Amino acid sequence: MNLAIILSIVIVTLFAMTYFTKRRFGVLGLALCAGALLSTMWTPQVTELVRSAGVELVAPPLANVVSAAIVLLPAIFLLFSGPTYYKKWQRIVGSLAFALLATSFVLVAFESQLNLDETGQQLYDFLTQNRSLIVTGAVIYALLDLLTFKAPKSKD
Repeated sequence: MNLAIILSIVIVTLFAMTYFTKRRFGVLGLALCAGALLSTMWTPQVTELVRSAGVELVAPPLANVVSAAIVLLPAIFLLFSGPTYYKKWQRIVGSLAFALLATSFVLVAFESQLNLDETGQQLYDFLTQNRSLIVTGAVIYALLDLLTFKAPKSKD
């Protein structure tokens, strides 16, 4: 499979998970950022722990899988609780932002393992060249989403 197909599957899966759980992007986006930060600090130690438990991968390397898992786990845990969207257009925008941000973070873990064709190389170049813009825009949107969130008033 080429990169375009793999990325499409990843983006659609992440989009669908977020869309159907109706979770707000603000919380999930910041959880992805936390996961990316934790991944930079803990991937070597967690990889050794997983390897000592008897798990061994050749392709993709275990460290890449562990790194991607650490990035995604905080957001995946939050998919089961937290604030939700009520309007369809908000769910679509939030889900798309989540899928793009998660893909931007996870793509870094697998960049050394990619065998790219011409189309895949163009897509990869676009994502890597615009990664800082995607991440910055998504973090700003996540913060704005959190700032505009109003919890429902409790009924007495």
